[in-house]
Amino acid sequence: MRAGFVHAFSTRLGGVSAAPFDALNLQSTQANARIAAPHARDNDAAIRENHARFALAAGLARDATVADVSQVHGCAVITASEALRERTAADAITSACGGHAVLIRIADCVPILIACSKTGSIAAVHAGWRGVVAGVVPAAFAELTKLGVDPRDAIAVIGPCIRAPHFEIGSEVADALASADLASSIIAPGVHGPKHHADLVHAVMLQLTRVGVDAHNIDADPPCTYADARRFYSFRRDGSASGRLAALIAPRAL
Repeated sequence: MRAGFVHAFSTRLGGVSAAPFDALNLQSTQANARIAAPHARDNDAAIRENHARFALAAGLARDATVADVSQVHGCAVITASEALRERTAADAITSACGGHAVLIRIADCVPILIACSKTGSIAAVHAGWRGVVAGVVPAAFAELTKLGVDPRDAIAVIGPCIRAPHFEIGSEVADALASADLASSIIAPGVHGPKHHADLVHAVMLQLTRVGVDAHNIDADPPCTYADARRFYSFRRDGSASGRLAALIAPRAL
């Protein structure tokens, strides 16, 4: 970010995981342990090394403390301190100036990193269609305001995710997006294929601007995870053989 916050979005390149998770699989070891046969499971040591490499590449120490959560496609938001005390189900994490870095994982859903240049506070948000409909973006800003963040001072960047041409949806998802006042993110049948498609980047942009973020302060042209198998994992493309990408951001130091 031009405001000088340490942040990064991963690709699948540069790690040590073997196929089908080659190479920089940033899955959590907790989720990796829950993968049951006959599906493949990554090596925990490889996952830990991948996280260390990612932290270092982002500008942190290899052994930096980074808060994460158990993501559930909802709208719960917790602080980095809460996440480090106990691994919690949530889809957004905030951290105040001088606090810990935060990380969320994706494999098609929309990652959003938010920073405030005036307060030094940050947030990382995981937004699949369910989270978008549930309002995870405005929920994250509701918590950021408790840290003194004015949305007009916020900068946001949307990272690699599945883009509209590859995100086919059923009528129930289209109805849910419309009910959440996001009908303009629904693409009619015949444009990209015989069914509806959804533009989640557009939906997130709408929610960011509606909470008060200036559109000029939003970077919203990410690459497509589904379309680029060399650089990105995609659950929709690869199913259980998909690794996980990550988005990381650290607040400013005191």
